[in-house]
Amino acid sequence: MLASFTVLTLDLGGSGPIDGLRRAAATVFSPFRSSADGVSEPFDNAWDGISGYHDLEEENERLRRRIDQLEGQRVGDEVARRQNADLKKALQLRDSSDLPSAAAQVVSGPLTSFDASVEIDRGSGDGVKKGMAVVTDAGLVGRIIRVTGSRAAVQLITDPAFAFGVRLVKGGDVGIARGMGRRGTLEVADGITRASSVSRGDDLITSGLPNSSLPRDVNVGRVVSIGVTSDRTEQTLVLEPAANLRGLSYVTVLLCAESCT
Repeated sequence: MLASFTVLTLDLGGSGPIDGLRRAAATVFSPFRSSADGVSEPFDNAWDGISGYHDLEEENERLRRRIDQLEGQRVGDEVARRQNADLKKALQLRDSSDLPSAAAQVVSGPLTSFDASVEIDRGSGDGVKKGMAVVTDAGLVGRIIRVTGSRAAVQLITDPAFAFGVRLVKGGDVGIARGMGRRGTLEVADGITRASSVSRGDDLITSGLPNSSLPRDVNVGRVVSIGVTSDRTEQTLVLEPAANLRGLSYVTVLLCAESCT
């Protein structure tokens, strides 16, 4: 006991002989420890691989399911596209991309702040007729209301006297849109019931009602606010036009005279 106590005391005190013995022992046994570490390392790695294999299988299974979902969605989208094309053909429906058109430049803007029309450099000599729809790549601009040989006036969709059918892209509900004049917006106050699911940001397109001069599925605008009618039976929607009506330079006239649907 006395000897053990003496060695412990010298070790704690950092005695030179004890430190020397410790360093010598470390030198002697270091190769054996390194060899043991080298021998055990492959087993450790193998164990890590075995224990992580189950997690890898689960991740692979999740990826396979996701790939299957995407493949099913792709096929479903292709089927829906073909069915839509077949249905349009059977019903003899046309959209704006199927129609003959004429590009035109806007040569005159609204004459007064109350005016909601512009003038373009195309007229009857170019096949333009009253009632034809006018669009940009962004969406609906308006319709032709007056025509001369080389000029035509376009009534903008923000004109309160311009009413036309629209349809919600998300739910398919059909309503009537009307311009709100100087506010630069449109209002849908007829046709959208309280039960219809509508949210801010929802898109509306032309409905293509029978005998309409406007083609179906042309972008009109998106919902910026939602209210209710005075009798609280329907919703009222305020739309921001998709086309930039304040910065019109070039437009396209869709050359369908009587019915674009």
